[in-house]
Formats: sequence, C-alpha cells, structure tokens
Amino acid sequence: MNAGFFPAPTPSLSPSNLPLWLDWVLSNTQAGLLLLDAQMRIVFANKWFLLRARLTADQVTDGVLMDVFPVLKGGHFERALVKAVRSGFPALMSQTLHPSPFPLYAPAGSRANDALMRQSIHIVPMGPVDTALAGQRFTLIQIADVSPTVARERLLKAHADRMSDLVHIDALTGIGNRRFFDESIAAEMRAASRSGASLALVMFDIDRFKQFNDLYGHPAGDRCLQAVADVLKRVCRRPRDLVARYGGEELAVILPDTHAAGAVQVAKEILQKLRERQLVHADNLDRMVVTLSAGVCATQPVASDGPELLIQRADQALYAAKNDGRDRVFCFDTTRQMAVEA
Repeated sequence: MNAGFFPAPTPSLSPSNLPLWLDWVLSNTQAGLLLLDAQMRIVFANKWFLLRARLTADQVTDGVLMDVFPVLKGGHFERALVKAVRSGFPALMSQTLHPSPFPLYAPAGSRANDALMRQSIHIVPMGPVDTALAGQRFTLIQIADVSPTVARERLLKAHADRMSDLVHIDALTGIGNRRFFDESIAAEMRAASRSGASLALVMFDIDRFKQFNDLYGHPAGDRCLQAVADVLKRVCRRPRDLVARYGGEELAVILPDTHAAGAVQVAKEILQKLRERQLVHADNLDRMVVTLSAGVCATQPVASDGPELLIQRADQALYAAKNDGRDRVFCFDTTRQMAVEA
C-alpha cells in the first residue's frame, strides 16, 4: 500500500472507525498528529494533540485549520504550509525561530500548564501531485514537544555562563581577574586596531598596602581591596569599561575609545573618590587614609601591536607616581618616551 495515497476525504476517519491496533498506536504516540484534506479541513487529530490544545475531537474534526486556530492566520506556519502543499515537499519549522505556532499547553495538572509549549513542527504533504487528483491529497502535520529540551539547554547555558564567570571573576573583589584582564586587553587591542580608535590603560596600586596588612591584619586588607574595587566599578560605568584585579594590590582599568587626557581624568576621579571614603590607614605617612597611585598610557594600535608595550608603559607610569610620593597620577608621554605627572 502506498502511504502517500488516501481515499477521497471523508468525515468518517475517527477513532471509532479505526482498527483497534491503529487507534492504540495513534493514541499513544508521544507527538501531535493532524491530518488535513485538500481543503485544509482537519480530518483527524490524535489524543496527544487534543489534550494539549484543550479541545475535543468534535471541536476540531471537519473544521478548516485556520478557522479552528485563527492565531495561525498570516503567520509563518500558514506560509510554510501553503508552500509545502504546493511544492509537494515536506517542511520543517525550527522551534528556535518559531517556538510556539499552535496554542498548545502542557496537560492539566502540570506545573507548567499555563506556558505555551515549545514546538518542532514537520509538515508532510501526501498524495498525488497531479492537479486532476488534487482531491486525494492530504497533509500530515507532526508536532513534537521540545519544551524539556529547550529548558535543559537553558540550564546548561546558565551553568556554562556561571562557570565562565567563575573562571574570569576575582573571588575576593568581584571584578575581573588576571585571566579576564589578559583576554580583554588583547581583544580590545585588536578591536582598536580595526577601528582606528584610541585605547587607554590605567594601572593602580594601593599605597603602602603591606604596612596596612601588617597593622590591621589580612581580613582588613581584604575589605580594603573590596572597597577599592568598588570605587573603580562605580567610576568606570560605561558599558565597555573593564575593571580587573591585575595581581595582589594592583588593579587595572581598560578604557576603550579613550585618549590619554580622558583616562587621566578617570584616574584622578578614582583617586578622589577613594580619599572621600576615608578608609583609615595610620601608617600611610601624613595622609592617614588609604590612597592609590595610578599610571596611565594610551595608544592607537595597529594590527601588529600586542598589549605588552601598553602594559609596560602604564606600569612604568605607575611606579613613577609611587616614586614621586604616591597618591597621584602619572601618564606615559609617548612623544617624550617618559612618564610625567598628569
């Protein structure tokens, strides 16, 4: 028997007229099955489909598909159906682009019974292509519930995102770690070389941090690092600004699309905001509060440039600031090839 040929459409294709074995198979198939005749009338809907459509067989049988489900009119499903019927070739609708064409829901009693079911739909034209025999054409619509798969993929992605965060986030301060910094500075160098934009790097070091730890203890030192990181995050709020812990008490800020003057302004604001926190540091000479020294360097990289020279120059400016008395900003002057106070 050729499965692609059926007798002329008749409303008698119902479970009561089906062989017992076939009724059992269709009833227990874990997918929705709809059979349409050449006039797009619903000849048959299996129990799986009716249960999730929350309709009875009497409500759908012999009804035109688009009248029974008006939500399908004018949408991608209707276009795919018409195209498949006219061409005679099957069509598969991806749940990614078209997640829930039919108003189908989880069975009553399910915890997710108010959410539309995510669907994968296969449209299969059956019957002769000859227009003279168009009345013998049928279309089978198979609907699979992919909601559990989608939910599982979301969980896996969320888990992967959390793992990625753990890999790139400093556990103590909540800002990026050294790995994050290394990957970010390399990526921003490449982006700046493509766009011709300027890229600035600011390196910070907490002044006399060893003495702070010796005086107040390491738990207080941890809280100090957290407070400094918080200041950096609050000042560097543009979407592409990147804040990271470079190592120990040294922190860094990557500022895309920023020239040296703009980076110096950001660094000075950070130093001032930290002073305003009034974090007591009795061993910080005459200042008596926690302060930062900062080194700035900006570049307009080309494709062959790596981040090493930018980091080296910002670091050179940082240590010039520390050697000049701390609590200040130095900037590497690329013209004079030296660090100068900003």
